[in-house]
Amino acid sequence: MGSSYPMRPSGPDGPVPRRDGGLPGPRAAAPVPLHQAGEMGFGGRTREELWRLVGPQSRARINALSGDTIEWYASEDPSSPDGRPYAVVAGDAGIALAEPRIDTGHRPVHAISAFLFASGSLRHIAIDHRPPPHAARAAVADAAPAPPDIGLSAEAKGLLGNLPPRAQEFLQAPFTAERRPMRYDWWYQGSDHHLDVFVVFLAGARDVTFATGTKDVPVGHDAASAHWSLTCYQAAVERRIDG
Repeated sequence: MGSSYPMRPSGPDGPVPRRDGGLPGPRAAAPVPLHQAGEMGFGGRTREELWRLVGPQSRARINALSGDTIEWYASEDPSSPDGRPYAVVAGDAGIALAEPRIDTGHRPVHAISAFLFASGSLRHIAIDHRPPPHAARAAVADAAPAPPDIGLSAEAKGLLGNLPPRAQEFLQAPFTAERRPMRYDWWYQGSDHHLDVFVVFLAGARDVTFATGTKDVPVGHDAASAHWSLTCYQAAVERRIDG
């Protein structure tokens, strides 16, 4: 699946193709950090299997909140002792999450939260990153102003460090030390040499950014010179729903 053909997880088993749209997004003006690449692990159950475990009402709710879906995933919640899944849908109207909880009657449920976009604010840019074999990763010049610490974990910084510099800049551009992301997460599917699905999002009180796409390491290349085909999105937050 490529970023030109978004998927809508409307059924119990997963996606139905939809078409995309949008306008070019802004370039970053303030300095943003470029991170060192971290390890990307693999394994676990498929998103289709875990999506079915979220439950039809929760799936319908996050689909309705997010609008026409751009990308989606379901993954095991690391905070759940029995491996219950959570689900994320990124669409043209917002990013919505369904996360496992236990209600007051001690029954397993999913809490719904969302970052809903201001009408007409969603913008995107395409990033087709194809460096030559064994190209070195970009680094911040010594004389560059120190970028702000936007509060990402070491694991999140390592994940972003695998992405092309322009994608890192775009995803982090709206955030500052005073306006940090409130939520961030990612998911991918594939192997060391090929990702057929990749998605990451950063969501704050005022702005959301996310990226979707694929990664390929051609013969003769290594991880530092991987080819990425990404679409990066940015939107203003009009309203939040807290689960």
